[in-house]
Amino acid sequence: MNLRHLQFFVVLAEERNFSRAAERLHVAQPALSQTIRALEERMGTQLIDRGSRPLRLTEAGSYLVVEARQILENFEQASIGAREIGQGRRGWLGIGFTRSAMYSVLPPALKAFHRAYPDVELKLFEMLTEEQADALRDKRIHAAIGRQVQEVDGFTTRTLLSERLVAVLAPDHPLAARKELKIGDLEDAPLILYPKHPAASFSRFVEGLYRDAGLTPKVAYRADEIQTAIALVAAGLGVSFVAESVAKLGRPDVLYKRFATARRTTLAVTFRSDDRSAHLDAFLGTL
Repeated sequence: MNLRHLQFFVVLAEERNFSRAAERLHVAQPALSQTIRALEERMGTQLIDRGSRPLRLTEAGSYLVVEARQILENFEQASIGAREIGQGRRGWLGIGFTRSAMYSVLPPALKAFHRAYPDVELKLFEMLTEEQADALRDKRIHAAIGRQVQEVDGFTTRTLLSERLVAVLAPDHPLAARKELKIGDLEDAPLILYPKHPAASFSRFVEGLYRDAGLTPKVAYRADEIQTAIALVAAGLGVSFVAESVAKLGRPDVLYKRFATARRTTLAVTFRSDDRSAHLDAFLGTL
């Protein structure tokens, strides 16, 4: 199946007549009929009721024509974009980001970059830090903003932000009245970690804080993302950790507590070391 098959089917669905559709497509009627039959074989179902006059789409055909129009429209837009980028009349920049970047550096950077380069199409992909290296290798993105980023050969990583790590507690937690905490204060508290990924660097970082203090963290839950972890804390199911930029947004059902000894977490941008894109350089300068 290819785009030509879909185009033929959409025109036939609009004309409801093989002769008129073939004339509109500038093909012979037998060729059109053969194409539609091949499409039906590929789909494994009948798309057109040939016994009705005018032709009537089956339920499957009605569904496919809607999807086919969207596919053809998307391809047309992609073709226009590729042509304009190839001609130097337009550019694009793919950015992968971990959710916590949206609480600090990313929104103002995007605003400033878009104001300076309004013709550059920004493609934004929320993804775990651990997923960003593959996206960079595959050239799905130009830059990745992640937390506790590990150095990788072939990539360049620059720290954007080093900020305090804070504990997240429920308002009725026994330590709620404390102004500052030590990791040891949380030794017996159920721990809620995120993201739920076998190689999650932020989770390993938090667990490392416990081990550095000679403690074994009691992991109770592993959430998919940061707001879920905070919600579980609010429900009284344990404690968690976030960067201070997240805490600044605040929410009434949890408390954020600093540590007596400053613990810091980093946010960094990573890009392919051999990427010479002018738009990437401009975005890095904005960051």
